[in-house]
Amino acid sequence: MRTVEAGEKRKKNPAAIRLAICDSCPTIRHGLEHIFDSAPDIDVVVLTTSQDELLSQPDEQDVDVVLIDIDDHEHDVTGYIETFRENLPNTKILIFTNCKDNLQIINVIEQGIEGFQCKQDADIDDITGAVRTVHKGGTDLAPCVTEALLMQMRADQHMAQAQLSAREQQVLDLIAKGKTNDDIGDTLFISTRTVKFHVSSILAKLNVKNRTEAALWLL
Repeated sequence: MRTVEAGEKRKKNPAAIRLAICDSCPTIRHGLEHIFDSAPDIDVVVLTTSQDELLSQPDEQDVDVVLIDIDDHEHDVTGYIETFRENLPNTKILIFTNCKDNLQIINVIEQGIEGFQCKQDADIDDITGAVRTVHKGGTDLAPCVTEALLMQMRADQHMAQAQLSAREQQVLDLIAKGKTNDDIGDTLFISTRTVKFHVSSILAKLNVKNRTEAALWLL
């Protein structure tokens, strides 16, 4: 690990974003440093191989954004991010890693990180733009994150639907087709009162407020 000395790079804007790069691969570290060298509003102040090395620096509290890889550390992802949060509460966290584990992606998103970029897909503009976005207080997420979140939503949806009885599933299918309680009763040869009972049970199991929201589960 080393702190980037001022003499190694041209002088930048004093108001530039102070960036730390944390990655065990020297090629990635120095490649990223070269990329940011062309961005006058971003100043790479620390290059480090690990979380521990970064947190051992006396100037780590001055870092605005930390760009970190979570693929090659020895800690669990949750603990890894929590440690950063505890020690650098004012620093924005931008993940830059290999997107090969959807569960890992979901875990870091749940930790409230500000950005996530995929090594396989991100280009120069994606990376520099992400740093600027999270520094301003925004969120920058790669398409792989959206895909992982959608897959998780579908999994949750299927799990919730699996809790429905066969009759409740029939009622839900008819709700999605816009059928009224009377229509459903006539179709399934049950009373309107029984239909209302099934509808209430469906709303409770799917944790939704109304028939429209219940119908959306089938889309």
